Amino acid sequence: MDSFITIKTFSYINELTIIRAHLESEGIECFVKDELTTQVNPFYSNAIGGIKLQVRQSDVVFATEILKEAGLTPDKENQPSKLYDKLDAATDKIPLLKNLRFEQKLFLSAAVIVSLIAIITYYLFSGSHHLWL
Repeated sequence: MDSFITIKTFSYINELTIIRAHLESEGIECFVKDELTTQVNPFYSNAIGGIKLQVRQSDVVFATEILKEAGLTPDKENQPSKLYDKLDAATDKIPLLKNLRFEQKLFLSAAVIVSLIAIITYYLFSGSHHLWL
């Protein structure tokens, strides 16, 4: 399966529209992530990393060429890291987290891990070792 890769991020929807239309006119399928969130509240744009223009992995080279011809450079620094992709894929396997955004998955996963560490530490250092009885 061909996954989508972020090639450019935008702060506002109007910056995205022309580039997206140009890519689609060249036959490149585009996916826009976090578009609706920023339409509801534009101030969230910076907090969530902007509006992400994504294309299929097989179209990245062609889309990059089109961006360069349009005088834009693809966002190398804003592409998700391999760690991001691995964490996203791993949390997609957990039924309760599957339909959440990555940021929500990460927060809930971290909260569970911190809670478990706190509980274990409490029982180890509380003097009460009846945890397993």
